[in-house]
This record gives sequence, C-alpha cells and structure tokens, in this order.
Amino acid sequence: MNSRSTVISVQEVTWMALLIAMQMVLAKLSVGSNTLKVGFSFIAIGLLGYYFGPVKAAMANVLADIISNVVMPSSGGFFLGFTFSALVAGAIYGYMLYNHKVTVWRSLVTVLLITVVVNTGLNTIWIHMMTNVPYSALLITRLPKEAFSLVYQTGLLYIVLKWIDNSKFNKIGQ
Repeated sequence: MNSRSTVISVQEVTWMALLIAMQMVLAKLSVGSNTLKVGFSFIAIGLLGYYFGPVKAAMANVLADIISNVVMPSSGGFFLGFTFSALVAGAIYGYMLYNHKVTVWRSLVTVLLITVVVNTGLNTIWIHMMTNVPYSALLITRLPKEAFSLVYQTGLLYIVLKWIDNSKFNKIGQ
C-alpha cells in the first residue's frame, strides 16, 4: 500500500463532498409509497465506491448518513444501526467496483450483495429493533420491494458506470 491509498487529497475531499450532496438530493427524489419506494441515492454511493474504494467509500457513506440526519432528519430519527448499514454498503460498493471493469455481472453481484446483506438483512433487523414488529413479518413485506429494487438498481448502476467508464470522468479521485 502506498501513501496515496491512505491519504485523502483535497481533490478527493471535494469530489466526495459533491457525491455526498448528490446522495442527499437523490435520497429526497424517491418515488412511491413506503411499501414500494423507488430511490436513486444508490447511484451516488456506487460512484463513491467506484472512484474511491472500500475504505474511503465507507467513510464517506457514514458521513453522508450523519450529515443527512442532521440537515434533513427523517421521521424515524437517527439510529446508529443505519449508520452501520451505510458503512457496510460503502465498503461493498467500493470492494466490488473500485478498479474493476464495468460489467452487467459485476453490477448485478454488487446490487445483490447490498440487497441481501444491507437492505434485507441489516436494515430489517434495525427496523425490527425500532418498532418491535416481528422480524418475519417485516421480511415478508420487504422481500417484493427488494426483488424489484435488485432489477432496476442493477440496470441503472450499470448504465451510469458504463457511461462514466467511457467518459472523461473516469479518472476522478485517482
């Protein structure tokens, strides 16, 4: 490991801040009901992972979670479990996308890991802890939404990353 991989430059901080802001805006642009909500903030998190790797993407995603809860708090309030989910999601996106060729298969596996580990696994546990609704009841209601999100998130992530990979923006942060 060289010092470049452990130090965050001013340029990287600037791009991370831009992507964190983008994530916060995209999180507010979700459409649909709580049962079937289509969101787009995963694109910004995917870009953090693509550009900066697992450690920096995890740190940036934790910062994004904390900042968004301070600036634009949700109705459920701040819960540390969701911050841990943000850390895990950033690490997964970074591990799967950083310095790898953009393919549909890699996008699918990345979104599948996020869907199973973070959204269906961890987030369902956090909701159970906050509401005392039985885990199995939460899981049953969340599975159709997560199956749907797997499809559209895979497609959108692949399209965005492929476009970036073929553009002048493919070297940001490197």
